[in-house]
Formats: sequence, C-alpha cells, structure tokens
Amino acid sequence: MAQIIIATHGGLSKGMLDSLHMVAGGAADGIETYSLEFGQNPNDYYEELRERIAATEEQFIIMCDIKGGSVHNALFRLTELPNVVIFSGLTMGMALEIALTAREGLDADAAQRVLDAAREGVTVAFGGETPDEEEDEDF
Repeated sequence: MAQIIIATHGGLSKGMLDSLHMVAGGAADGIETYSLEFGQNPNDYYEELRERIAATEEQFIIMCDIKGGSVHNALFRLTELPNVVIFSGLTMGMALEIALTAREGLDADAAQRVLDAAREGVTVAFGGETPDEEEDEDF
C-alpha cells in the first residue's frame, strides 16, 4: 500500500484533506498532511521523511502545492530514493485522483493519468459568455 502525503505552505494541506474526506469519504483515510508554518524549516521534514522512506520499499506519493516553493524544493530531493513520486501544483482533482486510484501505488502511466485529471479540472470562464455545451456535460 502506498503512503500518500499532502505537503503545503500553511494550512492548505489540512484543508485539502478535509475537502477530500467530504468528497471521497473513506478513500481519504490514512492520507498524511505536512503544513509548513512560519519559523519552520522544510529541510527538517525532509530529513524525517528520508529516514522513514529509506527504511521501506513502500511507495510514497507526495503532493506539493507550488513547484519551486520551499516545501517542494526540500521534498523533491527525496526523488533520490526509488520509491518516491512527487507531484507539484496541487489541485483537488489531483488529490481526488490519487486518493481514489493510487492506494496500491503509481507507475508512470498512472502518474500521467493523475496529471491529466488535474489539468482537465483547471479551466476559466468569463461572465457574459455563452457556456460551451461540452463544459456543461460534466454536471
């Protein structure tokens, strides 16, 4: 079974997990959160996780909020270990796809499906425009 972690600046990770529980119910059980608070150093969490991950063959799937942010930069170094997958640009679609489909781990194809689901959920609409028929079909 894969270990899933949502790692963000501030309380975003806890809020995302709370929302996942509302939408996915028990599929969100066991997902961990890491919230970098003011005054904390993400390298401390990296060290803690590195030790934990190196001691097992279990896959760790980590979703970070911002590519290139301090949380992502610190945890991205974990990819030196073969059992780590790091995502950046956290969205609800990404978190939901991982919670529902990745409990047994991810391979490259499954990781691409996660990215596709996250990208598909990012859209924009301007008021006053006629909605596209295809956009409404999802609801």
